[in-house]
Amino acid sequence: MAISLGKDGAAPPFGSGIISATYTEEKETIDITNRSNCGGSTGAPGYRVSKAGFTSKTWEIECHDPTGVMTQLETQGATGFTVMGVTENISIDGAVTYTITAREA
Repeated sequence: MAISLGKDGAAPPFGSGIISATYTEEKETIDITNRSNCGGSTGAPGYRVSKAGFTSKTWEIECHDPTGVMTQLETQGATGFTVMGVTENISIDGAVTYTITAREA
């Protein structure tokens, strides 16, 4: 599930001067297969069982100056998000922008 700024009206709970932002929630699958459903000692063919694991929440924020967003992330420790990476985007004839990836800790 992804929510984009402007489309769904969602905005990150931190930062200013944001050009665009995308919020994503994902769940990894966990294999919970056990002996009773994989044939056990009978040797019969079994089946795998998977369930959804923990939710991973991620913000990808595009801005002109990453220091403002990163400063607010540090001062608002209650948000629970940690900066995982910053990417500099340079186009041939446009402004330099930065993409900040923040994940919930």
